[in-house]
Amino acid sequence: MYEEEKLKEEIYKCSKCGLCQCVCPVYLATRNEMFLSRGRYNVLNGFYNYGKKLSKNFIDSLDVCLNCNACKDFCPSNIDAYKVFSTMKNKYNYRYSIFYFSFIYKCILIFCFISSLLYKIFPFKSLLLNTCFEKMYAPEIIRKKTDNSLLKKGNVIYFEGCFNKYINNSDKNASLNIIEKLGYKVTNIISLCCGYPYLNEGNFKSFINNANKIINIVNDDCDYIVCSCDSCFDTLKRISSFIVSKKAEIFVSKLIRLDEFLKLNNASLSGCQNFLYYKPLIRKEECYISDSVKEYSRKGLCSLMENFFILKYPKYSKLLIKSVFLKKEDVDGKTLVTSCLLAKLGFIIGLKRIHSIAHILSYAEYAEKNLVDD
Repeated sequence: MYEEEKLKEEIYKCSKCGLCQCVCPVYLATRNEMFLSRGRYNVLNGFYNYGKKLSKNFIDSLDVCLNCNACKDFCPSNIDAYKVFSTMKNKYNYRYSIFYFSFIYKCILIFCFISSLLYKIFPFKSLLLNTCFEKMYAPEIIRKKTDNSLLKKGNVIYFEGCFNKYINNSDKNASLNIIEKLGYKVTNIISLCCGYPYLNEGNFKSFINNANKIINIVNDDCDYIVCSCDSCFDTLKRISSFIVSKKAEIFVSKLIRLDEFLKLNNASLSGCQNFLYYKPLIRKEECYISDSVKEYSRKGLCSLMENFFILKYPKYSKLLIKSVFLKKEDVDGKTLVTSCLLAKLGFIIGLKRIHSIAHILSYAEYAEKNLVDD
C-alpha cells in the first residue's frame, strides 16, 4: 500500500501523544503496549533509524488488531495504521509463515460447506440443535421466483461473498429478492472471495490476483454491482488502490452497498420492534434503516470478527468480550441486525459465549422482511 519512503514518513509522524490508548479496544482489554499503535511505531522507528531487527513476535503482533482504525480518527498526525501495518506484514510476514491464515480460512469454509450439506440430513441435523451450527446453517430467507419480463429498470451484478457461498445463502436469497422486487434484473453473480483474508495478512500479490479475476467478470451492460456485506464492500473498494486500469476504475464506480441501493431507489422499510442495528467498525457512513430501529454499539465494538479476531486470538477475544463486548441484559430477546456477514458470524459465536438468546439477521434479511410494497 505504501512505498518505502512514504512508509517511513508515516511512522515518523507519530508524536507519542498516546491518544490512541483511549480508543484502541485491544489495548483497553490487554494493556499491552505492543498491541497499541504508539508502541508499534516506536519499534518501527528504531528499525528504520537505528538499524534494529524486527522479530517474528513483533511482526505477529501487528496482526493482533481489529482493523477498526479508530486510532487514525483520534490521531493528530492522521497516520493510517491499517495501511502501515498491512504494508509491514506484506514486507516481512513471508519470512516466517508457511501456512497463511487465508489458507486456514479456506479450510474452515470447506469444512463449513460440507457440514451445511450434512445439516440437511435429519440424523446429522438433530445433533446440531441448539448449537452455533444450527444458527449458521438454518435458512432465514427462501429465494422467490420473479417474472424477468417485468424487470426493466436495469441490470445488476450481485457479489455473493464467502459466507453466502459456503455457509448459508439466506443473505444472498434476501438480496436477490430485494433487487428483483425493485425492478432490476440480476445478470450475474460473482462467487469469488472478496480478498479480505489476503489484505489482512499483507498478502498483496494474492489480493491483486484475486481482484483481477473479480473485475474481469463484470459485463459492460451492468448498471450496478450490489454488495450486501460491509467487509466485502470495503475490501472491493480498495481494488483501485492496487490496480490502476480502466476495468478496475469502472468496477469500483459501479460498486454499491445494498442499503445505498435501497435508498437510491426510494425504498421504504416498515417499523420494527426490539431491533438493534450494530454498525460494523469499518463502516463510517450511516446505514439506511427504519427510524424505529435503534442503532447500538459498545465502545465502537460490534462482533470481534474483524480481521477474524475471535477465531485467531481466542485468549484476547475472551478479554474483549468481558470488557467491551455485548452485555447480556442489553441483547437478550432482541433481534440484532448487522450489515456485515463477518459480524453476523461473530455474533453467533460471541452470544453463545455469554449465554445470550437473541435473533441475528443480516441487513439483507432484515430489509427483505420489512420492505414496503409500492
